[in-house]
Amino acid sequence: MKYPIKENEMPLKELEKLGLYKDGGFSISPENIDALLAGRRTDMLSMSGLNIDGFSIRQLDAKLSISRDLDGNVQLNIHPIYREPQWHPLLTEDEEKALISGEKQVVGKEQQIDGNKKKKIIIEYDDLTREFVAYESDQVQAPIKVNGETLSEKQQEAFRNGDVVELEDGTKIQHSATDNKGVRSDRKRLILSVLLDGGISYLVFRGIKNLKGRFEQQGEGFSKGYNQALADMMLSDKKERGNEKTVHDLVQNLRETQHSRGYGRTASR
Repeated sequence: MKYPIKENEMPLKELEKLGLYKDGGFSISPENIDALLAGRRTDMLSMSGLNIDGFSIRQLDAKLSISRDLDGNVQLNIHPIYREPQWHPLLTEDEEKALISGEKQVVGKEQQIDGNKKKKIIIEYDDLTREFVAYESDQVQAPIKVNGETLSEKQQEAFRNGDVVELEDGTKIQHSATDNKGVRSDRKRLILSVLLDGGISYLVFRGIKNLKGRFEQQGEGFSKGYNQALADMMLSDKKERGNEKTVHDLVQNLRETQHSRGYGRTASR
């Protein structure tokens, strides 16, 4: 996965003012750092005792994101909790109401660019900040595999458009620009295979949020495909290190590791 923001471009001074970076270290989770690099929003963060540009702020609850301005400069965006939904210029009143009520999860729009070219804009509603969040569908990198199952081009396109994609084992996934992981599912755990730095890598997610508008309880996610993807990932690493283990041992080992962290990234060589 190629992030639109490079690590050396992180706005450290601005993050330091918010109390989120100090003495060379971040006080936010690796998941939220990845969300910033990917141009997504962080979880809701609670910041207190701030002094920004001469203004004292006792407490600020907000999400953060990083984007580029028209000149390509990186800027930090603060998304506070608004009292009322913030109007979006591309949406009709009916579309806004449908997103706010949950009748629709996304709305797709085409926007004219140079000449006859158009780009597809996907709009979601962030019910925590009460903002409409828009992104270009072709800027979303869809996973190559989920739980070891290869996604077709049609499934990858659906994922980029914010539609629900169903795997052969019944697992459902959906891209989400309002979630720091960038994905929601009816399962709490997923393994995504993605292109990262020119090679295939695994992203191991735990504690994934449920699909929007879905009230049924999430499955734990230890499906056959998930377990096999875990085994394949671990076997690949162990073989390179010359240390063989049984599939059962490998799966159990990673499960125990995941209980102590919500997110993991393992590169495949």
